[in-house]
Amino acid sequence: MQKKKPLLIIPIVIVLTIIFSILTPLAVYAADDGYTPRLTAPNSSIPYYSTKLNRYHQTGTPMPNCVAYAYGRIYEMNGEAPLLTHGSAGDWYGMNKRGGYYPYGQEPKVGAVACWSGHVAIVEKVHKDGSITISESHWGGTYFDVKTYSTPHSHYGQTFQGYIYAYNNGITKALRHKLLNAKKEKNTQYKQEVNTASDAVDEFSIVNIDKDVEIKSKELTQFEELVQ
Repeated sequence: MQKKKPLLIIPIVIVLTIIFSILTPLAVYAADDGYTPRLTAPNSSIPYYSTKLNRYHQTGTPMPNCVAYAYGRIYEMNGEAPLLTHGSAGDWYGMNKRGGYYPYGQEPKVGAVACWSGHVAIVEKVHKDGSITISESHWGGTYFDVKTYSTPHSHYGQTFQGYIYAYNNGITKALRHKLLNAKKEKNTQYKQEVNTASDAVDEFSIVNIDKDVEIKSKELTQFEELVQ
């Protein structure tokens, strides 16, 4: 009986080794998503926050204004114009939900728009203790500030609606179109770009099969497990 114990330990060690080899790169991948938080006020000359690119600034409602800031920050994060282009702070969550512009929910994520009944802000950090750091601007008040809170429901005494997951983690419209229309493209062509994808992009998942990239529309389960 004693001679059989080592035989039982070997398969256990092999299984644990396989599990750790799988989980370790995924943990690194999830932590290193390339997001750069904005913790200082944007310069008014930055096009995302000026009349050059900011729709709210162009229509006469520049910063200090929470929606003008959120619009500019989304533009800055993604490098492409936000899909939410109008409306007041209290309109954004419902407008996004009805229009299907971005994924949404109750879980905080970096780059998400936190929405209240009369205010919006951007989630810049999600801390291990569950607290969240946001960046924001205030209509007719503070141009820019950064705050950390433990729960969104107690912030400003307003009704918290949820989060809009507007941050696309570097997936541009051009790359998205390329991926969705790809049939049998070589993996090396997309490898570097695809590895920066996040669960904010919910139109497709990516599966590596025999060094080719196969795009499968609306199959999120495997993709979300890789990035969360």
